[in-house]
Amino acid sequence: MMAEPFLSVRDLGKYFAPRRWWRKARSGRWAIRDVSFELQRERTLALVGASGAGKSTLASCLALFETPDSGDVRLEGRALRHTDVQLIPQQPAASFNPRFTAGEALAEPLVIQRRGRRHTRREIVERAMEQVGLSPDAVSKPVMEFSGGEHQRLAIARALILEVKLLILDESLSALDESAQDQVLDLLSDLQREVGLTYVLISHDLTLAERMADEIAVMDDGRLVEHAPTAELLRAPRHPRTQELVQANLALSEDGPPL
Repeated sequence: MMAEPFLSVRDLGKYFAPRRWWRKARSGRWAIRDVSFELQRERTLALVGASGAGKSTLASCLALFETPDSGDVRLEGRALRHTDVQLIPQQPAASFNPRFTAGEALAEPLVIQRRGRRHTRREIVERAMEQVGLSPDAVSKPVMEFSGGEHQRLAIARALILEVKLLILDESLSALDESAQDQVLDLLSDLQREVGLTYVLISHDLTLAERMADEIAVMDDGRLVEHAPTAELLRAPRHPRTQELVQANLALSEDGPPL
């Protein structure tokens, strides 16, 4: 008997209807439609597809930034809550108050949720910084003085502070150079094993998906068209869109096939 899925997405849809100041427009579009999948705890799913396929809209719905117009998202059998999930964007620095220090930026959600006191919050912040490979001595450093890779680490530390169970990475690694990307990938792998995080990676990069994900789901025109274990999908893609993505990835590779 299979265990209940950690994350269950059923028939999810998001409709955008353009508005005009004098009346509501009659036409609109489904950014995502009839999206369904399941994901077990401590696994990584990569959602891939061309620009405009609906990946980021799906990420926004999963992160509860957008309210779906149809369907249902459940975590461990219950409705997904804001405290369960955190989204890390491509440019996480934009999600921090530029006037804050690292300590203030990481303590902010604790203050908002009224968790702990000043001295205990500092201890939590320093412990989270250590977990992601940042020195606690940098707690007073202005957040905008950190590098791109360090901003990713700060964003991950904030997720650890909130004790989220699901982390959504929306093109979060694409802006990093190869060395920084490798370091963040190693960190995410370690945290998944140590803390039990579950990841949804939004990406157009199949090579990155292969390195990080246990399974890959392909989106096209707002729909999920193929979903399979990573090695299986890359070895024998079935859907025409998946085949195009795999062939394009092989053509861009300097070292030949990824497998």
